[in-house]
Amino acid sequence: MHGATGPSTGRLTRGGLMNIHDYIGAIRKNWIVITALTLLGAGAGYGYAQTMPDMYRSTAQAYASTVTGETTGELVQGSSLVQGLVQSYATMATTDYVLGPVIDDLDLDTSVKDLASAVSVDTPLNTVVIEISVVSGDASEAQEIASAVTRRLAEAVAEISTRGVETDSPVELTIISPATAPVAPFSPDTRMIVAIGAAIGLLLGLAWGVLRELIDTRIRTQKDIELVTDSPILAEIGRGPRDRSLAQIISTNPNGATAESFRSLCMSLAFADVDKPVSAVVVTSAMPGEGKSSVSVGLALALAESMGRVLLVDADLRKPSVADYTGLDGTVGLTSVLLGGSTIEEAVQPWGTRGLDVLTAGTVPPNPNQLLASDTMRATLAELKKRYDFVVIDTSPLIPVTDPLWLVHETDGAIVVARSKKTKRPQLSKAMATLGSVGARVLGVVTNDVTGHERLTYYTESEKAPTRRVADPRVAASSRPDDV
Repeated sequence: MHGATGPSTGRLTRGGLMNIHDYIGAIRKNWIVITALTLLGAGAGYGYAQTMPDMYRSTAQAYASTVTGETTGELVQGSSLVQGLVQSYATMATTDYVLGPVIDDLDLDTSVKDLASAVSVDTPLNTVVIEISVVSGDASEAQEIASAVTRRLAEAVAEISTRGVETDSPVELTIISPATAPVAPFSPDTRMIVAIGAAIGLLLGLAWGVLRELIDTRIRTQKDIELVTDSPILAEIGRGPRDRSLAQIISTNPNGATAESFRSLCMSLAFADVDKPVSAVVVTSAMPGEGKSSVSVGLALALAESMGRVLLVDADLRKPSVADYTGLDGTVGLTSVLLGGSTIEEAVQPWGTRGLDVLTAGTVPPNPNQLLASDTMRATLAELKKRYDFVVIDTSPLIPVTDPLWLVHETDGAIVVARSKKTKRPQLSKAMATLGSVGARVLGVVTNDVTGHERLTYYTESEKAPTRRVADPRVAASSRPDDV
């Protein structure tokens, strides 16, 4: 006996965690969005790079040394002095004392503060080398300013070192690498900006894919159902042509994928319990619009091929649809029998194929729950099971109402229909838990409206066009209401 499990809050594991295969699956399912966002990010990065002005950097190097010292001790003392002062000289390069004269000499239209922001000074570790770099939108201007700042810094060092004394400066700066005009801008780095934009787009795409997997709880694959319940998947019904009803598809394409899917469902029911063969089932769903009535009709047609006498009962007394689906008279049906207005023989109507009868719902009553829970209903079902080899009962959805719970114990179990890309895992989980709360037997789950169905193989014919005429004109005239 298959039971129902409780709600599953996680996307792809019972514990609510995703594994590496789930992440890969999320990427594969959302690869178009991920690729689009990556390309969009790269394009945005390229566009942003084109709006940035070209910037050039010119660098000069100066070497600080002492000009005095004859003995080894004096040389060592001078070297220590220079190493202690070189950082101070680097700081001085961006002061008004150095930059002011540079602005005057080059007749620059800028302030000391603005020029200082374009000048950077570095002293490599454990050296007495000062590197002066200047950034500008003009390559020649960057070279001129770097050369002028280096020369002026050398002059400033000499001036400060000799202030208050009459001897020559003990420290001098020697330009060892003069500034040159750069041949190409260092900024913007278009490749880097494009790569960063693409990386951001890729990360957003990956986040979108994973987040969608976590938030979108619609059932899409068998694995989604397995996360919700341990009940077996009895069959997958593929999406057929939208211009014909399911009954028409089965009747006009007996070797099509849809007909084969329902034969597979019949086989699954035959092996559901080898000790006690299944002869009566309730077909329900979590919510309306998931195709339970379509599956009920299709199952009844498939069973009639091999099960002898089959009866389809519309026990959805709130929104009956079997009469509309089959094109039968719906004024006399189950409610007529339960209220004593008609006998079973008077209410039952043959339809579709040899051996198949239909008991429509009849007039919608004001108290459907009471009728379904009555002793009369139980007695009627018992009598129907005696008369027919198999009874298929189409009932109301489980979440809105509790009507199916009164019937499931009078049959061999329930078939729960889930519509691909519509039924949500929490809804299916709640439906299974509802059945489990009353100890109902769940035979399994049927996935409806599946796209890309695997049965479209060499052994099945195309369903795009009928391959034979329908024997029962009421099948040909049956409508396709919203799948309920």
